[in-house]
Amino acid sequence: MPHHSSRVLSGLVPSWLRSLTVSSFALGGLLLGAPAHAADPQEEHPPVATILDVTLEDGELTARILWTDRQEDLPAFSKLVSHDGNDTVNAGVEVTPKAGETSQVKLFGALDKPWETGWAQRLVLEDPKGEALATQPYDVSLDCSNEKECGLTVSAGAGSDKGVMHVSSELDAAVAELDAKFGQGEYDLVQEVSKNFPALRGEAMVYAQQLYWWFPRSGPCTCSWQSVTARTPNVTQFIFQSYPNRSLYGWNGPGAKHTLSANALTAYPISLNRTATGVSQLSLRLSCSRWVYYYWWDLIIHRPGGLFPVRFPFPVNVPCTSPCAARFDHLGRVSGRTTISGVATAQEQGAWRVNGGAPLINQTITQNNAFDRTATSTAFAFVSNYNAVNTTGTVTVPSTSGMASAITTNGHAQAIHGRLSCSSIPGLADAAVWDYGTTQGTPQQNSLRSSIQGFFLGYGILTFP
Repeated sequence: MPHHSSRVLSGLVPSWLRSLTVSSFALGGLLLGAPAHAADPQEEHPPVATILDVTLEDGELTARILWTDRQEDLPAFSKLVSHDGNDTVNAGVEVTPKAGETSQVKLFGALDKPWETGWAQRLVLEDPKGEALATQPYDVSLDCSNEKECGLTVSAGAGSDKGVMHVSSELDAAVAELDAKFGQGEYDLVQEVSKNFPALRGEAMVYAQQLYWWFPRSGPCTCSWQSVTARTPNVTQFIFQSYPNRSLYGWNGPGAKHTLSANALTAYPISLNRTATGVSQLSLRLSCSRWVYYYWWDLIIHRPGGLFPVRFPFPVNVPCTSPCAARFDHLGRVSGRTTISGVATAQEQGAWRVNGGAPLINQTITQNNAFDRTATSTAFAFVSNYNAVNTTGTVTVPSTSGMASAITTNGHAQAIHGRLSCSSIPGLADAAVWDYGTTQGTPQQNSLRSSIQGFFLGYGILTFP
């Protein structure tokens, strides 16, 4: 079977606890750009589906999908499809939604020759009409046991246009360290990474191959766009506590999104209290080098379907810096909602910063309240820019409370547009990178996505998968 299900979270919570509130993840109406305000009583529903993570199992791409516990919101069937780096569908499988459960789904053939089709790929979960219920970009890379043999790896990524290379924070730091070490001297990129950071050899080869697509074989300083995404926590953390007549459940991450729900029917000696915190950081940078020469390295890649011999370019290059500053345009949006009944407390905090400066969005709400704020910023730099969303949610139901509940949910969107106009180096197209996530339901998910799309349209970037 290509997929199976298991019951988690809300499916474990007794129905009498879920009935204490409007819904187990009750939400209210949010106004774009509005300050914190009293919660709209209109009911909103949790996301129909959330792609929790992507991994490799038995060499095949595998995704876990969390379904809402509201049976009436589920479609009769859905389809999970994967798009390669050229945005071509390369695999798909039908998935039967089951309320309050997780489906573990394998997509056979999804990882077909990423060295030809592109290393930055994405999953889309579609409803019967072909509309997206959830999307998840993912990055394919290599893990090498020795100098001649490697296997594939996958990790959750961020969205970008095709001209942006995705680099892990570990490799980004390693290359920066090597650039500083060699200064204006030439060095063999892959071999130096392999010697000084052996666990990153496979990533370095993927990095070098993507550089080869954009760089001339020799000549002046040439630049490419790169993106690094950092999330804390970097995986979904499930939360569940159960006591007689009371329960606390939810999940945290990846990154800044979370949801918590504490419910109590009667008093009990133990209080319910939990805090979820997260950070989603998105960066865009110019990576500039002068290639001295390159040579080819023959490699065997293990993947489903057999062994594949592939030739990878190994560049010997000299680090350089763009003589012109690039323009970086930033978008940030943060939303949150808290709901309580009886004697309980809920709090949600959300902030968005550019390049580590003072927060351009900074909101804190408690009890029955909601916020949804958007901000933009522009900065100039010769190398890179980043922005980050920080969130914290807390729910508390005292031991003395009965017939009480506390819920917090949130959402965020972030994007960076990059533009370099410099006559002294080869031309470079504009770049776009983005990320978003929410526990506030499908309408909010679509709204966050639309914010990003509208932001890039303002700079003439039309492609937004």
